[in-house]
Amino acid sequence: MLGRKTLTARFPRREALLDSFTRKGLRAVIFVETARRLELAEQVTVVVEFPSDRRAFRLCGKVISRRRGSQGLEVEFPSDENRTLQLILDHAAGKVVDFVDRRSRRLACSFVVTYGKDAEFIREFTEDIGEGGTFIRTDRLFPVGTVVECKLKPPGYLLGVKLTGRVAWVKTTGQPRGMGVEFLFESERQRRKVRQIVRKLAQLQTRQVERKMQEIKESDRFR
Repeated sequence: MLGRKTLTARFPRREALLDSFTRKGLRAVIFVETARRLELAEQVTVVVEFPSDRRAFRLCGKVISRRRGSQGLEVEFPSDENRTLQLILDHAAGKVVDFVDRRSRRLACSFVVTYGKDAEFIREFTEDIGEGGTFIRTDRLFPVGTVVECKLKPPGYLLGVKLTGRVAWVKTTGQPRGMGVEFLFESERQRRKVRQIVRKLAQLQTRQVERKMQEIKESDRFR
């Protein structure tokens, strides 16, 4: 799970996703424009974004092909992702979808998080984070409602940030398995720390994308 890479498929127009989506037999496939060179069968997380609607969906799949003549990859998704895929397709087709809104936008990311209770702590990795909570990739789950101690250690934070959280939901099937933890802030200072973490991570990802795009432009100039 640690090596799973994240690809972003951004669709300024909803209906553009329908052109990128195909079915090959029982397999659901989305074409993702990217300059990244990934291996066939490599496991990836695809974040499907509709910026005009401020909607984003996360899917886990594997690379099945590289399209010749265009910069991009075809990613296949397992049946475990059918429910999320149908939500995405309905939204792209303009259908009315009953979304359950989170209080804060989630940012796909992977960094160390330690969690536990009663002096028993587990070291795992995040799948995403928002100002109100995080999703932890793990097979060692606590029941919904369990209050846990968490220590986030994102890039640039040597000592990490300690928080209390409550297990809001668990995912026991498909990939990634894990649990969503809602932060229980003890002070406004803690809340500001998490907000700062999310913003720094977003800025870091933006700089990485901009740097990669600049490298692509420089490469194209000298071809």
